[in-house]
Amino acid sequence: MNKYHLEILGEIKKNAGKNGKETAWVKKYMGTNKVFYCLKSETKKRIAKDWIKKHPDISLSNYIGLLDSLFAGKSHEEISVASLLLGFLPKLRKQLNPLFSDKWLSNACGWGEIDSICQSNFSAEELLINWKNWKNLILKFSKSKNISKRRASLVLLTKPTRTSENKKLADLAFDNIDKLKSEKNILITKAISWLLRSLISYHPNRVKSYLQKNKNTLPKIAIRETSRKLLTGKK
Repeated sequence: MNKYHLEILGEIKKNAGKNGKETAWVKKYMGTNKVFYCLKSETKKRIAKDWIKKHPDISLSNYIGLLDSLFAGKSHEEISVASLLLGFLPKLRKQLNPLFSDKWLSNACGWGEIDSICQSNFSAEELLINWKNWKNLILKFSKSKNISKRRASLVLLTKPTRTSENKKLADLAFDNIDKLKSEKNILITKAISWLLRSLISYHPNRVKSYLQKNKNTLPKIAIRETSRKLLTGKK
């Protein structure tokens, strides 16, 4: 185990919540099969930020080594803190090869872990600067046997399509939705709904048209939630 990983794991264990019905419920809600220390979001953020303060000059190679080790961890919180380190250190994150995401997602289980890696850490600008590699990776994810990666193919595009009008991002989003719309697992159906609602920011007419043309094949939850947002502007 990476030495920096050991420091962080020590803090996770030191701040672990009490075991009990609430812990079991939160673990089930997150969908994880891992050890669960039931840390609050604020606690995980503090652990990540405190670690960064102690190691302000970490090299790219050590950063990658730490992330590789944390993302392979046995607990939900190790993945959560690793994801926060992705978000809190953008200068280092922007130097990473997209293929690292493939390795990290292999150990992710449940929407909480998948989304912590994919939801907010990669901007439209980051994807577009390295578009060929990101596009190929996201397409690969959409065809994966691993449901975590299929969900990731949708979630990785939610923030970029919500914040950028770039047509390449929208085209890939609709392509992935089309590939996965027949799936019934909630990990996929909810992600499709989420991505369609994100696309409304810059492509409302295209979303309306897509809903109409695919009303018999899209997940019902996606039609219901997206239609409501189109009508009200609310989530």
